[in-house]
Amino acid sequence: MAVDATSTLMSDAAKYIYDEAKATQAASTSSNTLTSDDYWKLMAAQLQYQDMTNPMDNSEMMNQMTQMSSMSAMSKLTEAVANFSTVTNNLSTVTLTTYSTGLLGKEVTVAVPDPNGEKDKDGNVKMTYKKGTVTGVDLTGATSVYVDGKKYELSQVMSVGDVPQENNENKEEEGGGSAGSTEADKETT
Repeated sequence: MAVDATSTLMSDAAKYIYDEAKATQAASTSSNTLTSDDYWKLMAAQLQYQDMTNPMDNSEMMNQMTQMSSMSAMSKLTEAVANFSTVTNNLSTVTLTTYSTGLLGKEVTVAVPDPNGEKDKDGNVKMTYKKGTVTGVDLTGATSVYVDGKKYELSQVMSVGDVPQENNENKEEEGGGSAGSTEADKETT
């Protein structure tokens, strides 16, 4: 008798042949998420078809409603965070655009890396600094400025206007309270 049951199971299994087209169709139409509308439909059906001799427990119903409310609030919070991220990105773009267009016509100093990639004693690529007037701004892609007709990345702008260049040795001597400092210098430091 065990042999007959096994052969019957095997013949039944042979009837079910895997059809890839049907599998993808079923996957594309099914959804694993429940919306709040689905929840309310289920709740209404549960109340409509409950056994009158054994009605649904009020505390159980309240627990379900609380869970649904919590899930709805979490969903709204997730959406708000996504919107905040979009707003922040847009604000950043507007700020960068405003800053770069504000440089038009101003004198800037840009850092130009050594074309041969030579490095200084600290291992950093040597830089030369070029002063010039911003003649244009490129807002497509990464924001760039044109200084006297040559394109530079916005990150290469080191200063705007006429900024006095001091070397580090002079700063250390003045900050160290040398004999050459005045009372006014000591008050500002």
